[in-house]
Amino acid sequence: MMSVCHPLRRIFANSAQLTLCGVLLVSLETPSQARAKSTSFWHNFIQRLTPEDGNTAHIATHPPTPTITPSPVKPAPTTTAEPALTAPIALSDDDKQTQQTLTAALNFMIPRLLTAHTPQTLCLWGMQALLQMQSAANISQPKLTLTLHPTRLTLLHGTRIAFNELPPSADDIPGWSQISTRFIAALHYNFPERYPQNDNALLTSFLNGLLSKLDPYSRYLPPNHTNTPLPAAPPSPASASIGVTLRPSHSHFPIVSAINLNSPLWDAGITPGDRLISLNRHSTRKMTVKELQTLLTGPTGSTVELGFRLQDGQHLTRSFTRSIMAEESVFPDHIGPLPILHITHFSSRTAEEISQYLSTFFPNSAAEGDLSSPPPLQTRPIPLPGLILDLRGNHGGILQQAVMTAALFLDHGIIATTEGRAAESSHVWSIQGGDLTNNTSLALLVDKDTGSAAEALAAALADHRRAVIIGSTSFGKGMVQISSTLPNAGHLTLTWARITAPQGWPLQSLGVIPQLCTSPNSQFSLKDQLSALRDGHSLMATTLQNARSLRENSPLNTRLSLRSVCPPAPSSPHDLSTAQILVSTPHVYQAALLSVPDINSPPLPSQNDAAPPSSPTP
Repeated sequence: MMSVCHPLRRIFANSAQLTLCGVLLVSLETPSQARAKSTSFWHNFIQRLTPEDGNTAHIATHPPTPTITPSPVKPAPTTTAEPALTAPIALSDDDKQTQQTLTAALNFMIPRLLTAHTPQTLCLWGMQALLQMQSAANISQPKLTLTLHPTRLTLLHGTRIAFNELPPSADDIPGWSQISTRFIAALHYNFPERYPQNDNALLTSFLNGLLSKLDPYSRYLPPNHTNTPLPAAPPSPASASIGVTLRPSHSHFPIVSAINLNSPLWDAGITPGDRLISLNRHSTRKMTVKELQTLLTGPTGSTVELGFRLQDGQHLTRSFTRSIMAEESVFPDHIGPLPILHITHFSSRTAEEISQYLSTFFPNSAAEGDLSSPPPLQTRPIPLPGLILDLRGNHGGILQQAVMTAALFLDHGIIATTEGRAAESSHVWSIQGGDLTNNTSLALLVDKDTGSAAEALAAALADHRRAVIIGSTSFGKGMVQISSTLPNAGHLTLTWARITAPQGWPLQSLGVIPQLCTSPNSQFSLKDQLSALRDGHSLMATTLQNARSLRENSPLNTRLSLRSVCPPAPSSPHDLSTAQILVSTPHVYQAALLSVPDINSPPLPSQNDAAPPSSPTP
């Protein structure tokens, strides 16, 4: 008779910390019979600790949202499980920081999510994201499978238990932070060939994996842990300037094309369009713009003497002190007599920059209490035929600045509405302003890269029939993000509100559809659109009205169908020339404005609202 001795492995039952250990003595005649008996023993032993398959629970979300429902957790395997792998019990200092960071992240997210989800759902999404990191090189190795039961959360490596703990309640933030941290540690400890990353890298994949289930814009940026920076070269003195941008002209004297908001030129009465004729008493006639821009820069506090010929024929010569200029977001240009303001993004000063330029274009319209209170300037003898706002390539920025910009062109009204689950995310953005342009014709250019706050501005001016949108359908980002710095110095950005246009339609996944489409794949040629507008009607009117009948619950395919009428496209070479034709032809401009429903009319019925059945009044 042969006596075989099998030591039992330790099995930890989480809070109970139950330890089973001992020796199994089996008297058998052959080693093969010993192995068979041992397998039977382990099968019966595991079954005693494992609930019946019928008790397996599925992850539930509240409320259910098909587009972001977590992948189904697999039921418990019916095959015999092998002994558990050794997993770390004590958390390291790095693990404890990971747990603290996860707790802070969940506390920040849970009350601000657009759709309610439990900590359990979010953490299971993060765990699944880590499991999806298994490289193709390891495809021949046993698969890692995560299962959730009412009494345990188990990770199987093939049939071996790699992680097995009692799950906390679905709403327990500290509990799910702890079990997620232990899960990350178990992957790193038990499978170093598959998960060689450190805690920070695994945490980054965990958080971005769960955030990707929410929307395309929520994200986590890990901290920079470079503790020994490379020796830096001695800093060179920053170049200062007087904040002026020049462009060449046919008269050989360069023209002022843009002025920084902080430039001393504003106080001297210099405006875009004036000519620079001398620099330090030397004529600029034979100097290139590149040479002049170099000569205009120098040490902070130094001076340069400049001579200008103003647009009314007067001359002005004065010394100006160089200083460091703030970054600009608004750049003026022109096409013929039409001024253009190209807005690259919405910074904390964008509305103020635009106001400053408008005060030069429309000097008699500046009302008391304007943003910038610019100095009085010369009156233009001939009113401008129109103005072009160029938002092509503008990805957005600060929504409040877009609202303040709208107030420069509108007297009053709602500009946008933001709505989210958190009370502080819901806001009606309305203005009581004063149109600084005296209702001058306004063309607004958009393209496929116009997004977020820029789309909110375009939608507001179109809905109030204050501007005609030209270009292609915009990007379609109608969500607002909020940010937080976590305990590990990582940065979490979370979508917490949706943007709705003044007429109640959503920007997300729809974008702003132009009244005049220049997209090369448009359903209507540009020639036919202009011809129809000359006849007093718009080929885009039906599409524009249908877009404004959409609501937040409208199907995605309906939004995509409307976008396909004027598909998103890069900037077109026809954008500016089309804008020039539009604002120079009043009846064409008016027909394009009227292609959008009147904001003061009753709201259009939603396309997915069925007509109520007629029945007698009881």
